[in-house]
Amino acid sequence: MSFRFFVWYCTVGGAWAGFFGWLLGRLLAQTIPTGNDKIFPVIQHSSIVALFLGLSVALALSYLDAVFNVTLQQLGTVIVRVFVATLVGIFGGLLGGFIGGAIYHWTQWDSVFLLSWIIVGFLVGTSISFFQVFMSLVSQKDVSGSLNKFIKCVVGGTIGGLLGGIIALVLLKIGNVLFEGRDHNALWSPTGIGFVAIGACIGLLVGLAQVMLTEAWIKVEAGFRPGREMLIQKDKTTIGRAEGSDIGLYGDMEVEKTHANIILDGGRYWIEDLGTPGGTYVNDKKVEGKTPLKAGDVIRVGKSLLVFNERVKRKD
Repeated sequence: MSFRFFVWYCTVGGAWAGFFGWLLGRLLAQTIPTGNDKIFPVIQHSSIVALFLGLSVALALSYLDAVFNVTLQQLGTVIVRVFVATLVGIFGGLLGGFIGGAIYHWTQWDSVFLLSWIIVGFLVGTSISFFQVFMSLVSQKDVSGSLNKFIKCVVGGTIGGLLGGIIALVLLKIGNVLFEGRDHNALWSPTGIGFVAIGACIGLLVGLAQVMLTEAWIKVEAGFRPGREMLIQKDKTTIGRAEGSDIGLYGDMEVEKTHANIILDGGRYWIEDLGTPGGTYVNDKKVEGKTPLKAGDVIRVGKSLLVFNERVKRKD
């Protein structure tokens, strides 16, 4: 999957997730008795709807992120990452909706719900890389790479929640003018479209943050799934035929199960061959030891060609 399609899928996936989250939350909130307490119905409605928003958007974006970065050959890892992300998304939605509903009860300001969507966006961004950061801290491996991705997702999710929340509030104000005297929670059009906007903005900004703030990436020119692009987000990125490889070159029998590593060391990227019979080549020169990489270098592993790219332009 190319970066362009990754951002596009995150945006569309977030939009649909926002719609289904709003729809499920709305339907469930209407079926649960609220009692006579005036504050509880407000908090309950906002909490349930936001809970499903957080659940659905975290589920959609974590799945897309896992498929983009892990590949379905590592199905077990994908399932665990998505499951953990969904739990964090549920918590984020519940927390954001509860805080927004409680403050709204005391102030009656619709704008306070903007805080809810910022919280939801923040925790949806957190959810995407939460499992990866946790495993890195436990294993003490690739901590800096995982934290870098965590920061990108959190920044993107928070800004997306803010932007989507602003759009949702504008739509709500327009709906209140057009349907004066109606309960805004009963208005399907502005609230539903508003949640679509929130989901789309969170997805868009999470995707853009990962792509625009990345330092290095690989594009497959020839080999398994040519045209796909993969972010290099670890201190050590493995290339090989094994299912656990970060850059999987499946089906190429000239590639060893663990063939080579791309290493971040001293602020730049290097490649090393792992003693394979066929070797690893950079610009048709065989890699001996640890070889530095620069933007545009062509890495040949078996029959596969990989183009290395990074933001920093190096002369050597």
